[in-house]
Amino acid sequence: MTAGAGPRSPGVSAEERRVIWLWAGAVGLVVLGSTVLHQLLPGVLKVPVEAAVPHSTPLETLVQDLAAALLCWLCFRHAWMVQGLYRAVMFLIGSFVFTGVEESMWIIGGRFSDFVDSYYFTRGFFWFLETPVQACLGWFLLAYGCMYIAEVLLPRAGALARAALAAFLAMDLDLWMDPVMTRPAHRAWVWLNPDPIAIFSIPLLNFVGWFMLIFIFAIVYERLPAMQARHGPARAALRFFGGLMLIELGILVFFIVYLITLRRLCPAPLNFTLWGI
Repeated sequence: MTAGAGPRSPGVSAEERRVIWLWAGAVGLVVLGSTVLHQLLPGVLKVPVEAAVPHSTPLETLVQDLAAALLCWLCFRHAWMVQGLYRAVMFLIGSFVFTGVEESMWIIGGRFSDFVDSYYFTRGFFWFLETPVQACLGWFLLAYGCMYIAEVLLPRAGALARAALAAFLAMDLDLWMDPVMTRPAHRAWVWLNPDPIAIFSIPLLNFVGWFMLIFIFAIVYERLPAMQARHGPARAALRFFGGLMLIELGILVFFIVYLITLRRLCPAPLNFTLWGI
């Protein structure tokens, strides 16, 4: 990322436009198929049936998705003006897919395996795999906002320091957001206690995951301009998304080892909390 002094929008080549339409179209098709599967054929992926979830009517969830899209447009417009359309789209789609795959991997894995009871989302109109589109868009908002703030605060620091600060900011935001959004008044998602250690009744692995995902994504995204200059827009995008998917597998292995180790070290549940939260 580049926190410039003012807006500047590099031009878009014909090849960049083709790459943008290709990846945007692919994500759109996945969203369409996932939405049909989740809403009309919930039995295929064993979607939990939730009663009396607040703000979960089709109209309310559609409004929530549209509101998230509007907020994302503001961040996306800023990214477009500062970094150019190609990089802005790569950031949006990259963060959208990165979090959507990561979340869905744990959600679906928890449903179809005995290893871990993970979590699930209770509402959403449009879906990407088993993650609401509004959650994927929210991750884009947090990732872009935190990475931009980190660059403003640490303009002379290296990529690792900026990525660490961005990850810490995002994790800090989720530290208060997650306990609020899982309370009965909201119940936007439900944790099934996959981790023996919890903070404010939220599994510790959630906060570890937030830090890891933002940190890793920031590092990978920092390499995109060099990849584009060396390989061109099409191959750079392929390497960018391919690298993110390989990292997803590495994160999966890390968390499996993490859970196995923690369960042996801490067989009894621990909840670090205040005032019964």
